[in-house]
Amino acid sequence: MQEFLGNQYKNIFLWVPFIMAFGAALYFGLGTEPNFHFPILITILLAFIIWKKKNIFVRGVALFLFGFFYAMSFTHIINTPVTRDSFGAIPISGEIKDIDYTTDKMRLTICIPTEQIKTNSFKKFTNIRISISDENQNINIGDKIVGNAVLFHPSSKYVPASFDYARWAYFNSISATGFFENYEITKSADNKNTRIYIHNKANSFLTDSLVLGFKKTIPESESDIWKSVGIGHVWSISGFHMTLVGGWLFAIFYLIFRLFPYITKRVPAKYPAIICAWIGLLFYLFISGISVATVRAFLMTTLIFIAILLGRGVLSLRNAALAFLIIFLINPFYVMNAGFQLSFAAIFGLLWFFGDTEYKKRTFIMRHLHILYFSLMTAIMATIFTLPFIIAHFGYIPLYGLIGNLILLPIFSILIMPLIMIGTICALFNYHFLINLAHDVYQFSLSLATHITNLPHADIQIPHISNMVLILCIFGLLCLILIIKTDSKNCFIKNLNYVLCILFICTAILINISTPRPLFYASSDHQLVGFVVNDKLQFNHAKMSKHYFAFSSWYEFNNEEKPDKNKRYKCDHGLCRYNTPKWNLVYMQNFTTLMNNIENVCNDKSIDYIVTTFEVNAPNCYAKVLIDGIIIYPNGKFTKIINRRPWHIRH
Repeated sequence: MQEFLGNQYKNIFLWVPFIMAFGAALYFGLGTEPNFHFPILITILLAFIIWKKKNIFVRGVALFLFGFFYAMSFTHIINTPVTRDSFGAIPISGEIKDIDYTTDKMRLTICIPTEQIKTNSFKKFTNIRISISDENQNINIGDKIVGNAVLFHPSSKYVPASFDYARWAYFNSISATGFFENYEITKSADNKNTRIYIHNKANSFLTDSLVLGFKKTIPESESDIWKSVGIGHVWSISGFHMTLVGGWLFAIFYLIFRLFPYITKRVPAKYPAIICAWIGLLFYLFISGISVATVRAFLMTTLIFIAILLGRGVLSLRNAALAFLIIFLINPFYVMNAGFQLSFAAIFGLLWFFGDTEYKKRTFIMRHLHILYFSLMTAIMATIFTLPFIIAHFGYIPLYGLIGNLILLPIFSILIMPLIMIGTICALFNYHFLINLAHDVYQFSLSLATHITNLPHADIQIPHISNMVLILCIFGLLCLILIIKTDSKNCFIKNLNYVLCILFICTAILINISTPRPLFYASSDHQLVGFVVNDKLQFNHAKMSKHYFAFSSWYEFNNEEKPDKNKRYKCDHGLCRYNTPKWNLVYMQNFTTLMNNIENVCNDKSIDYIVTTFEVNAPNCYAKVLIDGIIIYPNGKFTKIINRRPWHIRH
């Protein structure tokens, strides 16, 4: 065992970013804000401890706490203004900072004076995201705009471990979302934005998605098909795109420099080719909108290029860990991003599996068989290592994802991506043949994907998994990747990484299987509640714009497909009674019902819980009244969904 522990020192650095990330994740996942007054000072102190202390355990604890307080410091430094509440139509005037194009509308990010909306921040300016249904080709980044807008406070999470849009908006500097009732461009920008200019000239959703990095540019029905076949990641510019573009640029510039013997006699052609390819990728990074996945891929590519220039190993777990650490220090909230998690899960899995691969001379047939093996194992490893995150964020398993990757990903790599890249450049000169050809290939690929999706059980729905289950899965995979195997004669010690991986993942599966689904749901203001009747959700309101995302969150948590129409729960004059074998609940949704029934409900010993939108001032009812967002399980235990963080505050 001592020999085994001594052997692990080689991989100590690889654990550093993950330990920090766990600390940051703990901070972001808390329901209430920790009561610490000097997070920045504590962060600096912990960094000093990490530097000075030699004990591994002390360093590990210090790294974990460093990640926690670094995330806390970063959160308070950002201090995005948070709206006090939603607004009706109010006058808005500001400058357009960004534009995103979707299938049915444009989304404008507008910088406005903070005084136009009620917030809790001292900042003079803030951003809001506004949707407009008509795609006005005259709108550009930098334009001044005025209009009447209906604004909403970004929605908080409705169930534990679910997507918190308010948190996402806070770290993307967005104070409110909404739509324009009417608007007017009062002043056009002096200089036209390059991304918008290319969008207008190309007029292609493929260019918008694969070149410019706009989100949700394809219809939701088609997006679901691509996710079902396991290649939904192609619509988010990441390592796949950076690898292709970087490889093409390197090959082109390498061939160009080989044409100039004056240069290649003095410097190997690969060096200037790498520098030119890197500059091209830097331009691609900015033109694609600088998303999290793109930054991660660019950093990884940069490290690979530097390694080549220095004559060091190109693909290594150390390079991936370094990229992870750099991105974490740039913005610790990235660790909560699905794209970040999926990207690094895939890259670490692939580097672990192919890390010991050595170059060998092979015959023509063996080379092609090796390429086939490499492609197959790449798809398998990427699928295995990203599966826990796909389940956690999307709630399903793409059963035929491996088939989709093997058949459709080469079409994107060899045909669609080159055609759309070159076609976008040609479109700037009003030559659209290549873009049109890319669209034809896309339609052919979509038909193949549709056939795969129509196979039985293409999407297997998985019950919602908790943070603990996901953490156990992550730790199991980390043990598999980062624990160095030894030549010990003890079979258990020799295969400890596999044993721990299986142990953690099996524990996670058992916890998830044994966790029951809730029977009752309530939003934080108790204006929307959901009852599970015969395993199907019913609500006190069939629709509610204020809590629009609650419906989909609760359906997912109940492992239920969302129907076209939400079903109403029958209530008697505003009084909803819900009885289960182990507990009974009463919900009162208006003040009159509360006043007429509160005495009887309080005195009724068969009633275990009282849920209402109003404050109940009755001493004998305090034990029964539930506050905050809640979910109640079949055994009567309940979990509060507490939303009292800096991104939730409304003063």
